[in-house]
Amino acid sequence: MSRAKVVSLINMKGGVGKTTLAVGLAWELAKKYRVLLVDIDPQFNATQWVVSPDEYLNWVRTKHTVLSVFQPPTGAISNVGGAPAFAPIKPTPSSAVIKVKKGGWQLDILPSILDLMKLDAAPRGTENRLRVFLEKVRGDYDYVLIDCPPTASLFSYSAFLASDAYLVPVKPDPLSVLGLPLLERAMQDYEERSGQELPRLGLVFTQVRQTEAMLATMEQVRIEYPGEVFKHLIAQTTGVAEAVDGNLPLQLSPKAGKLAEVKSALEGICAEFVRRASDL
Repeated sequence: MSRAKVVSLINMKGGVGKTTLAVGLAWELAKKYRVLLVDIDPQFNATQWVVSPDEYLNWVRTKHTVLSVFQPPTGAISNVGGAPAFAPIKPTPSSAVIKVKKGGWQLDILPSILDLMKLDAAPRGTENRLRVFLEKVRGDYDYVLIDCPPTASLFSYSAFLASDAYLVPVKPDPLSVLGLPLLERAMQDYEERSGQELPRLGLVFTQVRQTEAMLATMEQVRIEYPGEVFKHLIAQTTGVAEAVDGNLPLQLSPKAGKLAEVKSALEGICAEFVRRASDL
């Protein structure tokens, strides 16, 4: 049985298009492969994009989210819309993974929830729970993508422990690029704490505008990270909000500006991702 390649998408700077890349890449991979998208960001933007509001509200009333993976078993699921509902105490693939079909493609998602931010005083060993859960389902997928929060936190560290590599979305403006040294320090800290190294799969430029400042920044990043920057990039585009509102892949959004360019970029990023991940 094949085992999925697990890759975290992470940057210590918010607003860099991380979720756009995570969801876009996940749907692109889903055209040919079995894919699980794991949302461990308490803001749960990836979940809101992929899963419709009605389906999500029904799900959290009776089934599990990633919060159940991190918490010791209690049986209570959520108090959304009233009193707490209950489901099987231990999260399983059938009780925690939502299967979403769009355009003939299927993408599975382990959804997040706002209550995740309350998980602050976590008991020792919590950081290993995501790894343990994913080990049980790795044989069911070809790729697992983890959408991480833009902070050095319990959740980011748990993704580090569960992953085979990490991918960095980069918005090429001077302030966003400042997040790269922060990320490197965080990853070094994780490596020292865990005693293991995690390879970087590369950097992907996102929200790109063809301004002089951005072009100069991209060139500087390519110099500082030789061979690591993906050839294809995601241009700043309209239509993301509409795609989120319609729970559509960006590839299928009828209002995405420069849609042909977006599709081509995601196809190129996906192909390069698969090539790079094959070496893991």
